Amino acid sequence: MVGLGNPGVRYASTRHNVGFRAVEESAAQYDLQFRKPFLARYEQARLITGPSGPVVFVKPLTYMNRSGLVLPRLMSRYHAGPEKLLVVCDNLDLEVGRIRLKRGGGTAGHNGLKSVVAETESTEFYRLYIGIGRPSQGVSVVEHVLGSPSEHEGQELETACRRAGEIIRDAIEGDLGQVMNDCNRRGA
Repeated sequence: MVGLGNPGVRYASTRHNVGFRAVEESAAQYDLQFRKPFLARYEQARLITGPSGPVVFVKPLTYMNRSGLVLPRLMSRYHAGPEKLLVVCDNLDLEVGRIRLKRGGGTAGHNGLKSVVAETESTEFYRLYIGIGRPSQGVSVVEHVLGSPSEHEGQELETACRRAGEIIRDAIEGDLGQVMNDCNRRGA
């Protein structure tokens, strides 16, 4: 379970960090704390006895555009192929707070996803998208994703991150295909 975002206090409340917040929400449901292994470029929280084996929640510390750099080593360590990977990230094409779960596909210009695809050499991983909406007129995409949301929008994103955390938990404990159908049918 890999949440995409940027490390540090400066970026903590930005739209781009909803992936970090969602995996934090899910890990908290198992009373797990994130820790940075010695010399690692990521933080992790490990669920040793998940229903189908160990589960690792990961927050890359390599900044969004290089998020994938930590994955080959982790995937090798845990003997996991791309089909066992769930990446959580923001999506400009979804309304604020909307959630979509899918497997495979393109990157839609998302630099974090581009890095994951480049490093895993696959597009066949699962993606949990959290909608952040498009920037308003006169605001660049970079300003939008690295900006902090309004109070109302922030509340919607907080609710979406909690819901995404629940979806991640459901994916761990149940049938991922069914979770995907339920999530997308409901329009989470």
